[in-house]
Amino acid sequence: MKDFQWKWQDTLIVILGLFSLGYALLNYGKLPDQLPAQFSITGKVNTYWSKGSLIAFFSFMGLIFPIAMQFMRTIDPKRENYTKFQSAYKMIRLAVGIICDAALVLSVTQGLDEQFAAGKWATVSIGLLFIVIGNFMPQIRDNYFTGVRTPWTLANPAVWRKTHRLSGMMWVIGGLLIALGAFMPKVLSVSMIITALVIAIIVPYVYSWLISRKIKV
Repeated sequence: MKDFQWKWQDTLIVILGLFSLGYALLNYGKLPDQLPAQFSITGKVNTYWSKGSLIAFFSFMGLIFPIAMQFMRTIDPKRENYTKFQSAYKMIRLAVGIICDAALVLSVTQGLDEQFAAGKWATVSIGLLFIVIGNFMPQIRDNYFTGVRTPWTLANPAVWRKTHRLSGMMWVIGGLLIALGAFMPKVLSVSMIITALVIAIIVPYVYSWLISRKIKV
């Protein structure tokens, strides 16, 4: 508990979480029994959940989970490193809360209006999340919960730092491609999003392996 410090990010997490939950509950009676829970890469709904389950899940993820992340660090074997990137960790927790709140608001809005393009705005939201996390990624120090956790980054702090410097740039570029792809024709949109995922996920993973071969453990 001594590691927990309530900051303005936590206050904002609670305010936004309660706002999105309130929006969902105020419109609960108007909503269909099933709400969109997952969208395909083209923005089409491919999974529906019952409205009660969806509201409960995204409210938990937007309101409770970011706060719980404060406590997760206390069980991390590398917990002493969190003091080296506290500011980044706070903003990442806030970003996680905001994206989950946005997901709930978008799903409820589409439930109220089938013509609302929730899939498009969900894609934009994910792109923005990538950009935000990418900006803070170079600050993240080695730990077991946050960041690019490969066998090579976890084994060597130098590999971790180099990988996260590259990953920050890759996530920002990937986020821009995802956000812009939401407004492009279908074929181009899919190509941009797939490219973004390769850049943000596969490139850092491979890079961590390559750089580990050049750095003595």
